[in-house]
Amino acid sequence: MARPPRRLPDTGPAAHPAPPIDPVLSAIGAVLAPLIRLLLASGADYSRLATELKPLFVEQARLELNRAGRLGTDSALSLLSGVHRKDVRAWRQGRLNGRTARAVSIGSQVFARWVQDPQYRDRRRRPKPLPRLGSAPSFEALSRSITQDVHPYTVLSELMRLGLVTVGKDRGHEVIVPLRQGFVPTAGSPELLELFGANLSDHAAAAVANLLIEATHLEQSVFAVGITAESAQHLSELARRLWAQARSEMIAEAARRYEADQTREDATCRMRFGAYYWSEDLALERQSADHAERGSTP
Repeated sequence: MARPPRRLPDTGPAAHPAPPIDPVLSAIGAVLAPLIRLLLASGADYSRLATELKPLFVEQARLELNRAGRLGTDSALSLLSGVHRKDVRAWRQGRLNGRTARAVSIGSQVFARWVQDPQYRDRRRRPKPLPRLGSAPSFEALSRSITQDVHPYTVLSELMRLGLVTVGKDRGHEVIVPLRQGFVPTAGSPELLELFGANLSDHAAAAVANLLIEATHLEQSVFAVGITAESAQHLSELARRLWAQARSEMIAEAARRYEADQTREDATCRMRFGAYYWSEDLALERQSADHAERGSTP
């Protein structure tokens, strides 16, 4: 007796169909262009990128099947992701779980509290020098207000490595002196690369959720074409001032809510609030394109 055919999944038409593939690929190309510049500058070519993309495609295919209530079999994962079944099996055997959210580093948390907490700021609302040891306000108390699991000496060593603080003397006692107004890791450092990945990933997640109408997230910008370099610089400075104001208010409210939510079992969410500013000279971009076209061979 022949086996009955497998029952098809009970799914109806999507309430909000995904955008068509060609415009999506065009938009993704625009997003990838600066990232490919970073890859090439770091010595990673197309083949290396393609290798790294395989597990990402498989993992996202697994999540997509889960959202649809379907089993993530090797065949289903291969069909949806376009990755060969042998690579899917290798992914499964390697127990590759995809990207995991990283906690904000202890150093950045300590420095953020230093910048925002009134007892650690001077009259001009700048982070003030702190005695290394003792009760608040001291660096030891500041560090222990963030974590009891990492010794203040370890936190101090990390902030010194990042060039954020230096150690001075005041009446024979060690004083920790901040060198910056905010936590900005040095160019090319692992810390800056981690922030790069986290910021762009969450920005993209918000934009994609809006495109797929999964949720409504804040993801907007102001755009202007036809201004001078002087105007662009002026607007860049304005953007930094506006960000400093918004950042200060958001950190204060986030810290208050974090403290209030620590005893709640449903405190399982995370958030990120950011801003960016970019400007370029389109005339230089066109000149570069013209030069490349003249230098190309037929």
